[in-house]
Amino acid sequence: MAGAVPPLPRTERLAFDDLPDAVPAGQPLPVWLALAAAHPADRLQIDCHDGVRAQPPLPAQPAGGGRWHATLPPLAAGQRMSFTPTVQRSGLVIAQQPPRHLRGAAVTAPVPAVAPPQGGVDPAARRYEWASEFLGAFTVQLAKPPESFGPGPDGLHITFYIQSGEIRGPRLNAKIRGEGGDWMVVRRDGVGMANVRITYETDDGALLLSCYYGVFDLGPQGYERALRNDYDPVPPLVLAPQFNTAHPNWLWLNRLQCLAVGRVTMADLLVRFDLYAIRAGQPLPHSGLPRVDAPPLFGDIHR
Repeated sequence: MAGAVPPLPRTERLAFDDLPDAVPAGQPLPVWLALAAAHPADRLQIDCHDGVRAQPPLPAQPAGGGRWHATLPPLAAGQRMSFTPTVQRSGLVIAQQPPRHLRGAAVTAPVPAVAPPQGGVDPAARRYEWASEFLGAFTVQLAKPPESFGPGPDGLHITFYIQSGEIRGPRLNAKIRGEGGDWMVVRRDGVGMANVRITYETDDGALLLSCYYGVFDLGPQGYERALRNDYDPVPPLVLAPQFNTAHPNWLWLNRLQCLAVGRVTMADLLVRFDLYAIRAGQPLPHSGLPRVDAPPLFGDIHR
């Protein structure tokens, strides 16, 4: 069927920024949005427009950890709708995020499930539990302008130096010292490969060294545009931070593999991401794998 799409999973809430252009017709879409409210009175709603007239806005509910939850209405096959997250305070519009333009599409028939092999263990099934724990919200102002070394044999080298910043959250509260930066290489496919070194100074005076690697997606034409110092307004950033410290209060950080997800506002070179600890847990019951002698999923990562 031309233009048809597979059904989306109903068991999880989708990231608003990652919604596909074509979504299954007749299916409501539970979504989440990342927004750290700057003021307790801030409210988030999603403005809707069908290309002819504005539709009633959709309220978003705070869900903690800088997340908001909303449900987009089902679209008919062929129907198009734009959704624009809007931050309001006391009835005034404070900020708007880029809209998502969605089209309702017919749903393809589900693919019949493949029977697991004898013994009941499916080799393609997920085998381990895992979870994340929110450590803090990271905000850094980069120095202007970044330092460009021009195109090299492996891509465009750009260094973004840190001017100031902080991280605030339930696990980690610290200021970001200005000696660090991101020694990035923008590949010719438009992907920036982040290579970050940062020093945190915690509220109790500890120094934490953090090394970050990850992906800064500037889009298919990102390399050519970066040569002209031209960027998408708010490109996404995904990092895999690790920590190193000798301070006794913070040794638990040395054992973590972390995940950072966020975006960079290129107009003012402001980096915002949320930092999570990732923990592997016990094998799932269906995996056929033995359970191991281990602490609970997260154990004790308190100081």
